[in-house]
Amino acid sequence: MKRAVALSALWLVAMPASAAPLVTSDSDCPSAAEVTTRLTGLWSGDNPVSAVAHILVQGGQMAVELASESEPATSRILPAESDCGSRAQAAALVIAAWLDSMPADPLGRVEPVALLSVEPASLRAPIAETPLPAQPRFSLGVGALAALDAQGAGAVLSGEAAWTRLAGRFGLAAGLSAPLPRKMDVGSGSARWWRPVLALEMRVPLTQGAWILEGGLGPAFGLLVVAGSGFRPDNTDVAVSWGATAGVRLAHRSRGKWAYWAELRTLLWPAAQNIRSDVEGSKTPILAALPRIEGQLGLGFSFGSL
Repeated sequence: MKRAVALSALWLVAMPASAAPLVTSDSDCPSAAEVTTRLTGLWSGDNPVSAVAHILVQGGQMAVELASESEPATSRILPAESDCGSRAQAAALVIAAWLDSMPADPLGRVEPVALLSVEPASLRAPIAETPLPAQPRFSLGVGALAALDAQGAGAVLSGEAAWTRLAGRFGLAAGLSAPLPRKMDVGSGSARWWRPVLALEMRVPLTQGAWILEGGLGPAFGLLVVAGSGFRPDNTDVAVSWGATAGVRLAHRSRGKWAYWAELRTLLWPAAQNIRSDVEGSKTPILAALPRIEGQLGLGFSFGSL
């Protein structure tokens, strides 16, 4: 009922401007502009009825809500295709068919309109009550993760800047991870080592809705710092590590700009790196291998802007 009142009010505002259907959307996939563009080739313009169409995408379904000056608001539920262009085309077909002004066989087929036979009564109320929030295009986030590798467990603090939809569905994230220093026995002494990591990830959402599952993959750059203890003398060394990172993240976005997430990721260092201790009087140094594979599991939150 609230949606019908809102659509009717929107129609009253739009009616003096044009008799063409006014399209709005709560999602960028499809956007109102995309649907309006697809509708141009389907709507003849002969129908003088002023109408308003509102599009909602929730989970794996797309709702097209319609209202006009002569008819009460109604709703149609369609499966949400993965491609934004297909969603826009399906929504335009629904709107044109509802106006009874679609040209005969505009695309050589009209089978997609048969989806209107789906009964929307049981799904209409939840969609109206929980509209899909718009996903920010830029966000800043922080997280805390537990790390596990061949040398044991550790803790990691991370921060990131992320951009969504840079190229279609693909986005980019730049993250800086700062693990707590670790300790390793080497010969007669020990070494404390620390490897902060800068990573770039190409990310793509695997699901859409209030809960978003996304995958990421990209290169990683590590700066390895090693400090000896118990040796004569104690030395400090710095080395560069090149690797790769991959992971998945499950995020929940509220109606505001905040999102909370859980993440599972892996770091891979292809080149072997060792901490070396030269033993006095021996030609063979003692080597302690640093872990080359690391798993991380953590929680975090981010704040975004459109």
